[in-house]
Amino acid sequence: MKNFETEESVPFYKKLKEMIVEDIESGKLKQGDKLPSERDLAERHKISRMTARHALSLLEREGFVERTVGAGTFVSNKKIRMDFTFNSFSKAMLDIGMKPTTQTLDMKMVPATSSVAKALNLSGDEMLFSLKRLRLADGIPVAIELSQIPYRYCQGIEKYMNENVSLYQILEDIYSIQLHKASQYTRIAISDEMESRLLKIQNESACILLETVAYDTEGRSIEFSQSVTRGDIVSFYTELSL
Repeated sequence: MKNFETEESVPFYKKLKEMIVEDIESGKLKQGDKLPSERDLAERHKISRMTARHALSLLEREGFVERTVGAGTFVSNKKIRMDFTFNSFSKAMLDIGMKPTTQTLDMKMVPATSSVAKALNLSGDEMLFSLKRLRLADGIPVAIELSQIPYRYCQGIEKYMNENVSLYQILEDIYSIQLHKASQYTRIAISDEMESRLLKIQNESACILLETVAYDTEGRSIEFSQSVTRGDIVSFYTELSL
């Protein structure tokens, strides 16, 4: 049995946490598996219960496990790894071997709000095509997306939209609009009651809020989008050149 107390330089709680992460990522521990209790971990690795508790708290904070009072600690749902590159949700999910599906929540024309008008460089009274969708991967709710596009760029788009088509593909095929780059802002947001119900998470859960302005090859501001993404099963990454 491994004794963390005999190893130096790395804190004992980090060693325990990294060992459990390795077991999860290797498949030794699977989704829904129950972890040993704090007491069992402490006795098994000859560490204090406080150290074991700290390791489990870190695992929970990083989304690897879920802790339920009276039941124990369980391996969380599989993390969906997404990058920050400008890509459609469907393509991003297919690239990681998951089946994307979409539920249309709302589709209508709305006047541009002052904040969206500013983001898209529009006059305040311009009408937008507004599309709100629930995004799922392998049947698991992942994100709520709101896309808004000046209607003058996509008149009649509502007749082409259904749950089996890509918005970006419609823009390219029907309106000859090819999105080329985007500006994106990211922050943490707390889910409200409606978002929690749709995403099947607890109310006031931590989510990832992405606000994006997409530009076409001519440099026009085409789309303002806002995405509320589950923080418990999605992790974002980026690659940087140094």
